[in-house]
Formats: sequence, structure tokens, C-alpha cells
Amino acid sequence: MLIQIRLLAGNLFTDPKSIFATNLRQSFMRSFSFSKIFAKQEWQLSAAIVSIYLPIRIFVSNNTIDLEIFLSKAPLWFMELSVNLVFFRVWIAVVQSIQRSSDWLDDTFRFKFPRRLFTYVLGLILAILFNLVFISLWRTTRAILEDQFNMSIKRTEQPGGSFNPQQLHKANTALTIMAMLATIYMVSMRRSNQRLEEVRMTAARLEKENLQSQFLALKSQLSPHFLFNSLSILTSLIEKDPQKSVLYVNQLSKSYRYILDQSNLEFVTLKTELDFIETYVFLLKARFEDKLEVLVRIPDLAQNRYKIAPLTLQLLIENAVKHNQMSLENPFHIIIEMAGMYLVVSNPMRKRKGVPASAEVGLPNIIRRYGLLTKEPVLISATDENFTVKIPLLT
Repeated sequence: MLIQIRLLAGNLFTDPKSIFATNLRQSFMRSFSFSKIFAKQEWQLSAAIVSIYLPIRIFVSNNTIDLEIFLSKAPLWFMELSVNLVFFRVWIAVVQSIQRSSDWLDDTFRFKFPRRLFTYVLGLILAILFNLVFISLWRTTRAILEDQFNMSIKRTEQPGGSFNPQQLHKANTALTIMAMLATIYMVSMRRSNQRLEEVRMTAARLEKENLQSQFLALKSQLSPHFLFNSLSILTSLIEKDPQKSVLYVNQLSKSYRYILDQSNLEFVTLKTELDFIETYVFLLKARFEDKLEVLVRIPDLAQNRYKIAPLTLQLLIENAVKHNQMSLENPFHIIIEMAGMYLVVSNPMRKRKGVPASAEVGLPNIIRRYGLLTKEPVLISATDENFTVKIPLLT
């Protein structure tokens, strides 16, 4: 039965128009989800903006403020506080949705979406609408308090004051626009800080993955079993073929040097990795002789053009040799070739009996490393006859 593991990849056969519509809708709706609306940090940001905006608005709208006026208008100001908190929380969600949507459009279509201009125009429209609606809400609430609860609301607006009603409305609208622009700036700054933190965490994770890969490779190469086999082969070569033993020592030294020098890098050229594999396979063939054959079918141009995470092929070949049987009558063939933008490593399935249980860290290690280096998935296919791993090539 065919088992395919596809990581970090969507359905390649989905209708592009459907993908566009779905992603665009999801990007707008994500900020308005139930959990997002009640997120604590967004409400704290809204409260911080209102704590600055509302006192200035009250100061501009009232010629005088004393204790009597404060007690008289306290219910209206409390209503204003609540309305402003909700309004700016919704505005924060709108700004976040625009940012996420424009980021997705930039990544999809490779052009710069005029996000700021669109956000500013939308903010201007919402500010005007908000003040128009709020004036109506203020008057309705004041009428209810006066008529239904017999409360006396002292008015501080004076026809001969500095502002007439139209100027006062313009001043409040301008103040609202400034507060909304400040909100855009604060949300953008916070998003930038979050991205920087994500980049820092990704870099730290990548470094950790590289160190883990280096440790894994060194552990497998420096294991007592490997050293024992290497020394045994070297002893046999010294007795039978001293000249070949010198070559074996040189290749063994070259292998260790590559592991120490290259394993801490994020990627190397495909040619560099294949040169190392040639050395590594020489060491394996000194032990298995004609029982093992590694065939490389990659054009020279592609070897210099593409890159790969170091030690990837070494881990795959090591796993294949460790878990499969081989003999002179039925040699074990590992094929390394290209298919599109993938490096394909395949071998027949001949499970070896009596192999100790593996920690199974080789393939997951490769998958995690490539998950940090590229959006393309590592593809693994296993059948009763063959085992295939497709590694995305880096450019």
C-alpha cells in the first residue's frame, strides 16, 4: 500500500480561483474570529488609545468643566467611553485584517499592495461616520436620561464660544482621524516587532536544527560500531593492499573533515554534497564491496546551480544501508536523480532482520530542517518494493 507523507503543502490540483477566494476571505475573517475579538492585548491597546483620545475630546467639546458638570454628564461620558472602546477595538481588527490580506496578496502576485493609502482612506470614512453616528447616539441617550429618568444634563456648549456646532463637529472628526492614524502606527509597530521576534526565533530554531543534524551525523560516524568496522577494514587492507589502505585513510580523513567543516552551514551546493557522498560511498564499498552500488544521475550544470542542506544525502544513504539486506547475487542499488525541482533518492525495500530498533531521528531531522529552509515539502513514498525520498532543491 502506498504511503505518502506530504508536509507543508496544499492540494496542487485545487482550482486557483477557489484558492484565491478562500484565502482572501479567511485572511479578512481571521481577525474577527471570536477568540481574536476578545484577545486581551488588543483590548489593552484599545484602552490605551481611548485613555488619551477621550479626555482630549471631552476637553475640546466643553467650554468649562467643574464638579457639577462632571456629575451631570458622567452617564453620557461613561457611554462615550464604552462606545469608543468598542469602536477602536473594531478598528484594530480592521487594520490587522488589511495587513494580513495585503501581505498574502504581496506573496501571491508579487506586487506592492497600496495598503497604507487604502487604510488611511478607510480610516477617514469611518471617522466621519463614527462622529455622525455618535452625535445621534449622544442626543438620543441624553433625551432618554432627561425624559425617562428625569436627570438634568447641564449643557456647556455656548453659541458664542470659540467653536460653533459645525466647527466642533469638524474638530472632533479631525481628532478621531488622528487617533485612528495613531492606531494604525501602533498596530504596525507591534506587528513589525512580532515579525522580528519570529525571525529571531526561526533563526534560533534553524541553528538548533543544524546543531542537531551535526550531532546526529557525528554520532553515527563516530559510533563504536562504525569505528570498529573502519579499523577492521583498514587492518585488512594494510595486510592485503597497503597502497589501497593509504587511500582508505585519506578518504576517511576527508569524510571527517567535510562533516566538521560543512555540517554547521545552512546549505551547500549540490556538487559539494555529491563530492562528499563519493567519499562516503568509497568507505561503505570498502566494507560491502560489490554488494552496494550508488548511482548518481544528475547533470553537471544542475550540480553547480542548486543547493542542498549538508549531510542530507549521507543520512538517507546511511538509513538505506542500515535497514536493508544486500548480497553479491542481489546487489543493493541506491539511485540519486532529479525530478523537476526535487532531488530523488530511491532504493528497493529489503528489510533486514534483527536490526536494533531505530530512534527514527534521521528523516524527521531532514523534514524539520527543510521546513525552515523552504516552503516546499519533503515527500516520502514507501511501497512493498521501493522506498523514495524527494528533497526540494534550493536556489
